Amino acid sequence: MIVSKYFKIALPILLIASILSACSSPSKLIFGSEPLKQQAEYVGNCGAFTCVSEVNSEVQEDLAKNDKKMLQIYLIRHAKPNVKKNLFYSVQDVKQYYHDYDSSPVIAINPDVVSVKLNSNHVIYCSSMSRSQETALSIFGKHYPVVADATFREFESKVINAKSIVKLPLPLWQLFNRGTWMLGFNHGGIESYREAKQRATCAAENLEKVAEQEETAILVAHGMLNGAICNELEKKGWRQIQKQGHVNLGATILVKIVDL
Repeated sequence: MIVSKYFKIALPILLIASILSACSSPSKLIFGSEPLKQQAEYVGNCGAFTCVSEVNSEVQEDLAKNDKKMLQIYLIRHAKPNVKKNLFYSVQDVKQYYHDYDSSPVIAINPDVVSVKLNSNHVIYCSSMSRSQETALSIFGKHYPVVADATFREFESKVINAKSIVKLPLPLWQLFNRGTWMLGFNHGGIESYREAKQRATCAAENLEKVAEQEETAILVAHGMLNGAICNELEKKGWRQIQKQGHVNLGATILVKIVDL
């Protein structure tokens, strides 16, 4: 039976799940400087669930007095795909769910959920996957160019190779599939976890270059990729002022103060 077959790796998978949960849950930022706090309050006061805007002009003016400026990066998760969920799934059922999740259109986006107040010079970047492109075009496509790039696609997931008539809850399937992939047991024919991490590093570097050119960089992508990019940017000195990039239409916002 599938549960007993994978029992030996269940413990490390559960450990990974707990780590992922801790990394993706909303957290309060411990501010290291007043400009970060001011920008966090600025982007959070527009009244929408996700507010996409330039850096507060007052913050930039104060920083400019010391020959500094603030850069920011938005990591936005796509809208929810229109996929029906069941209570229990067989191996074939979960394979079909993964296919449907990747190919289904997203649920119509309420215009009041995302507020956009950006200058006209921005290019919006998104994943090459349809749910990301559809979300980016719906939110930004009328006023900004949208560029899709496979570098920003979600980490791949493969259903574990198991023959069983047992049906399991979808979260348990996802736990086994993602956990075995991260542990190196389940990546035949797809990108390995190490390769995915390397791609996230490249994605973070690309967004940092965009922020240096445009001051604000915007990416519409995926939950796990957003988290990995966030981790890479923090290694480079970026600080979070909002962390919601793991929920549909939520944004993780990172800022960095640099020399003019």
